[in-house]
Amino acid sequence: MSRRTPTAAGYPFDAETLEFLARPLLMRMATLGADGYPQVTPVWFMQENGCLYASTEKERIKYRNIVRDPRVGASIDDDHPYRGISIKGVAHIQQGDIEERVRRIVTRYVPPDELGALMAWLFKGPRVVIEIRPISVVKIGAEWHTL
Repeated sequence: MSRRTPTAAGYPFDAETLEFLARPLLMRMATLGADGYPQVTPVWFMQENGCLYASTEKERIKYRNIVRDPRVGASIDDDHPYRGISIKGVAHIQQGDIEERVRRIVTRYVPPDELGALMAWLFKGPRVVIEIRPISVVKIGAEWHTL
């Protein structure tokens, strides 16, 4: 297990991790519920400039949890049982002109011919983008340098 913390520029991911994050994997994002227990949700995401971005509806519990307490955790892994990353961070809610960022997230996961219909469905109600600014990134597993 290796640990990376943000550099002075706030960019926490090394080249190997960036390559890993470029794949369309699921991120399991944990927020803190009002009762103090974690609430974990699988979400689509993208990485840009050292931050992770996901999207959700305003009615979702993860949105309410972040508004109340912006501390989050996330885990991203692939099919290999000993390769992933664990992140602690602070979430920031983006509202307003978010459609382009949501489109870039969704494009990673759906075929082009399904993009329009899914975007229309996603924006039927109030939506936000969650920006996660990592404060700690830990590589999980021994297989990082052997695959």
